Amino acid sequence: MKRSRKCRAPTRAQLNHLGSLITFVDHGTERCLGYLLVVAGHGVFEPNFGRIDVTPEEAELHNRALSAAEIQGLDETCEIGQGAVFYPVEAPDGTLIVSTWIGDRVAEATRTGNRIYFRRNGKTFVGRGKPGTAVFFKRTG
Repeated sequence: MKRSRKCRAPTRAQLNHLGSLITFVDHGTERCLGYLLVVAGHGVFEPNFGRIDVTPEEAELHNRALSAAEIQGLDETCEIGQGAVFYPVEAPDGTLIVSTWIGDRVAEATRTGNRIYFRRNGKTFVGRGKPGTAVFFKRTG
């Protein structure tokens, strides 16, 4: 069995738009980094690449821009069958809230078994999972 090779992180010189949504060119296509995790004393980490050479301030700006772009995508371009990963959490009052990774509210949700539903701007989304985990929500209507 072959070992999978780890993706190489783009160098700082290969990163574009530092101070906003950080992108890089991958085989001729511009791609966006995922959410960035800042670990005090250890650096900034990206889900696909591991440690990446950006400042905590750049990471925070990127995460805000990425969260806004995900919500904008739901509102403006998400077609039936498409979707995104969001995070359902139970609020202290018992309501179920779907949010982005940084906690920006997407919508209130309902749950039937392991299915979680929410509506936003007249569009219906469904995902399978539990509150407190990452859930892929697909537009169904």
